[in-house]
Amino acid sequence: MDTQPTVFVVDDDHAVRKALTLSLKKRGWSVESYESAEAFLTSHDVDRPGCLVLDVQMPGMSGLELQDALTARHCNIPIIFVTGHGDIPMSVRAIKRGAIEFLEKPYRQGVLLGRIEEALAQDARNRQKEVECNAIKARFERLTAREKEVMALLVAGAANASNKQIARQLDISYRTVDNHRARVMEKMQAQSVPDLVDMAKLCGVYKSTD
Repeated sequence: MDTQPTVFVVDDDHAVRKALTLSLKKRGWSVESYESAEAFLTSHDVDRPGCLVLDVQMPGMSGLELQDALTARHCNIPIIFVTGHGDIPMSVRAIKRGAIEFLEKPYRQGVLLGRIEEALAQDARNRQKEVECNAIKARFERLTAREKEVMALLVAGAANASNKQIARQLDISYRTVDNHRARVMEKMQAQSVPDLVDMAKLCGVYKSTD
């Protein structure tokens, strides 16, 4: 898989698409352009890193509809909207649904370039977080059923979860809890209970009951 980030440009205006593509390539970015939302949606691989510079109003599927379609596919590629006919409700909708920016044409190129850099950095962070989450989930799945129970009680009680309390809830001995707790910390590679809580929150294994 190609790990170099790509700036995907989707705009039905050939002249705009060509000029922007050339400009971005001159700055060293890998760029792919598409004349329609449908063309991008059909060919895009969610595993490819990058960001999306997306026109709003196009024949067929609009940019906002493409944003919804990508969300439905669990594709979190950062999006920068550009439009010549935008309005406040349109921009609010786009930003609320996760867009990095909503730029109205004509926009200053420096602003767009800055937003692209931000979007690529965000995508890199998101992908690194996903790698970390997957590693945590893999470690979690290696726990035994009892170890998962102990971890759940540790996370729920955080610093206040003593071995004696856990032993009473599970109706097992204090020594058994102590052994399970040690194995949980070792298998999850956690340095402390707060560290274990952070892992659980990061990958969504457990949610706060507050």
